Amino acid sequence: MQRQDCLPDSVTYLSLVQAYTESLNYSKAEETIHAMQSKGIPPSCAHFNVLLSALTKAGLIDEAKRVYEELSTFGLIPDLICHRTMMRGYLKYGCVEEGINFFESISKSIKGDRFIMSAAVHFYKSAGKESQAKEILCSMKNMRIPFLTKLEVGSAERVKAS
Repeated sequence: MQRQDCLPDSVTYLSLVQAYTESLNYSKAEETIHAMQSKGIPPSCAHFNVLLSALTKAGLIDEAKRVYEELSTFGLIPDLICHRTMMRGYLKYGCVEEGINFFESISKSIKGDRFIMSAAVHFYKSAGKESQAKEILCSMKNMRIPFLTKLEVGSAERVKAS
């Protein structure tokens, strides 16, 4: 590609990150995102979300959290998709306290998202915090946001990074 005077762009790097995550080579995917930056191509939330999604699906929640927190070092503010990806990971692997803490840290910026608010209700109920769950349910009702009843907390087993 470079021999033909074609330089990689953001889409090229997104494809590389996707390919590395599909082959379970998460470290190479992350290196690719860093390489973009060093070549003057700013990564976007989409690049990070591909990696976040792969890490959370693999049960590498701590790694996903580290990558999520790294977004700001690239001058990025996590978007709704990044927030949903993290909440989905916390929900799937039963990370109740982490899910609650995460929800509380983003709740001011997610204005009425059905999935995130529903997941938060399930987290609070799992933690025995019924009043917080009811408060969110009331807000959802007032905003006419339907509650997702079929979400499950802890449907998979979490993997610890080695």
